[in-house]
Amino acid sequence: MSLQIKKETGVVYDPVFLKILEDIPGGVTVKTNRFLATTKEIKKGTLLNADVSSAGLYNVLKTVRLTAAYASNVTAMAVEAPHLFTAGEYIHIYGVTAGTITRVAATGIVCAAIEHAAVASGTVLDEANAAATTDYAIKYAANAILRNNIEVRKAGVETLLDNIFAGAIVRGTVDESELPYFVSDASKTSLTDRIRFA
Repeated sequence: MSLQIKKETGVVYDPVFLKILEDIPGGVTVKTNRFLATTKEIKKGTLLNADVSSAGLYNVLKTVRLTAAYASNVTAMAVEAPHLFTAGEYIHIYGVTAGTITRVAATGIVCAAIEHAAVASGTVLDEANAAATTDYAIKYAANAILRNNIEVRKAGVETLLDNIFAGAIVRGTVDESELPYFVSDASKTSLTDRIRFA
């Protein structure tokens, strides 16, 4: 008698998630109305926020990382792609002020002047809920992480798809360097009791 292998199975390693301990049973519905016209897909590992107005509906958190340092008022920022910001939204420098975005490109954002002290290259900026001259309120606090990629526009179709069903992780360990978008300190604070950033 000889050994014969009839079937081979295996587990595909997902580098974003090092350990998944808990997800949201039944998944979540991700809002798709806040993206650039060029956005085709939202990548797994994107931070999500439970919408307060509708159970099961989740918003995508938007962040961006500066690629240059700034010493005084900012109106044009060099940023690292990818990001999801659009014109008309608010961007803020942590703990200082927030400004209205007037124009967006993959590697640059133009906004109303944001007065601040020196800001280092590599600083991660969050989306604010309004323009402010003294302080800001972060628009969304993270409370889940997208488990799988979701397509928000199909190939050749430029209209946005309806809200999309997806899996979401609420407890586990992620490899921060593999996340598709940057994570600010404020976003980490809202997740650290349940998500470990390795």
